[in-house]
Amino acid sequence: MGLVELQYLGHSFFRIESKGKSILIDPFMNCTAPSQELKSLIKCPLSEKEFNNVSLILVSHEHFDHFDKKFIENIAQKNDSIVVAHDSLLNELNVPKRQTASIATDSKLMIRDVGIKAIPAHHPQSFYPLSFLLDIDGVKLFHAGDTDLMEEHEKIRVDAVMLPIGGSCTMDLMDAVKAVKCIKPKFAIPMHYNTWAHIKVDPQEFKDRIEKSNLKTKPVILAPGESFKL
Repeated sequence: MGLVELQYLGHSFFRIESKGKSILIDPFMNCTAPSQELKSLIKCPLSEKEFNNVSLILVSHEHFDHFDKKFIENIAQKNDSIVVAHDSLLNELNVPKRQTASIATDSKLMIRDVGIKAIPAHHPQSFYPLSFLLDIDGVKLFHAGDTDLMEEHEKIRVDAVMLPIGGSCTMDLMDAVKAVKCIKPKFAIPMHYNTWAHIKVDPQEFKDRIEKSNLKTKPVILAPGESFKL
């Protein structure tokens, strides 16, 4: 393919590049942790000034490690970005209404040549959690946000998945492998791990378990700042 490039920026934060435009998902740059034990062990490898040509910003839910309010406002103002999220989040942002797009479970949008579908996520700690299915120039991606393993995952057919593996408030490594077995993507990228001690896991185990299965899926482990082309 080679049309789409995914860059992992730590935790659940990705930058997706296509045709000179960027899509950001679940920005986590400068959020203030609610307690000292939640101070991130991993820093975003980029500075705010390095985010240019940002067409869309997608936010899965309201938790501080996915919804960096100030960063989103700054990037949207600088780039005329459109923020895609549930109304409960859009109402918290100081962003012009013309730069927002409301999305809810099972709704679909086509914005700036990107197809977006929101599907349910099981994350009881959140008010309205979502996962995102994206179609970018025919490349299909699934960003799970924060979620446990769900029956809905059996219906998903995409080229690449971004799945949490850290456990605690999301699926753990074993359930992430089960999700890969349900979806059978070409590529599987782990996320939402090692940001704090309580979600510390070895992504190599995720990779090994997939490679030892009969799946044709290729696991791709990205360090923060690394990219992968589809």
